[in-house]
Amino acid sequence: MKTSIMFGILLTILNNRKVKREYLAEKFEISTRTVARHIDSLCEAGVPIITVRGANGGYMVADDFKLERSFFTEDELHRLLSCLNATATSFGSNHELIEKLKHIGKVKENEKYLLKTDTLIIDVGTWTNPQNYRGKMEAINKAIDGDLTLHMSYTDNKDYYSVRDFDPYCLVLKEGVWYVYGFCHLRNDFRLFRLARIRSLSITDEKFVRRECDVYEKLNGTFDDTDLVEVEFEFFSTALADVEEWLGYDAITERGTNYVAKASLYGGNLLINKLLSFGSSIKILKPAALKEELLVECKRILKRYGY
Repeated sequence: MKTSIMFGILLTILNNRKVKREYLAEKFEISTRTVARHIDSLCEAGVPIITVRGANGGYMVADDFKLERSFFTEDELHRLLSCLNATATSFGSNHELIEKLKHIGKVKENEKYLLKTDTLIIDVGTWTNPQNYRGKMEAINKAIDGDLTLHMSYTDNKDYYSVRDFDPYCLVLKEGVWYVYGFCHLRNDFRLFRLARIRSLSITDEKFVRRECDVYEKLNGTFDDTDLVEVEFEFFSTALADVEEWLGYDAITERGTNYVAKASLYGGNLLINKLLSFGSSIKILKPAALKEELLVECKRILKRYGY
């Protein structure tokens, strides 16, 4: 009974913007002293209730407060919203409270997404494996929010395996690849780590203090000391949209019935894998060394199939 009254007090304050102690006492048939105890309990639970003194005073809740989704099951939310909508004409507008509760429902429904709004959705899962990356990202986000060091095992692009502690600052999406950026204890420097190369990770109890850094400077360079390569390749119109998305419209020119793309790109396995993703739609024109690398990889693929 005590919990239901306390929660009723919270909903009343949320719905009415500012409520006097006497009004709450009369509504819930309790003393003003009991109202004060319930308010203290709500504050201890993390609800930012503000007490306004004076003749026009009362209790208020901070504008940026949002009810935690753990307060309700989805069925409870649905029933509560139905009741509020049904009683709106009898007891006045419940618009603000309804919007708050709808927000909770959206958060519950959208937990599987890294970000979902009316205009932008980021789903970290793949079409064939919706759970891909979600466990890693959940742990990383928790560590970022709490300034907690991660303990992780990692295999770099040269297949070197290491175990290290890492202070995560932010998640990064670049060229369709997910990274986590932060301070690496092993290297004593800021690093980008590709999520796909993180073999395991766990959150430690060690709190870290954020250092001054510039993630954008790191994103404008390269994190694996790979050299730039001047690349030129020809491709069919079927690959036009994908190449435009990758390199931009200005990098492409028409040549007869086909197209040619020119760009300065970082070499290595990432570039080879990207070019292979276009299949037979592209043909490398320059440099000769890149063409040879691609041919060698194609021969390896054929050998795997016994050709």
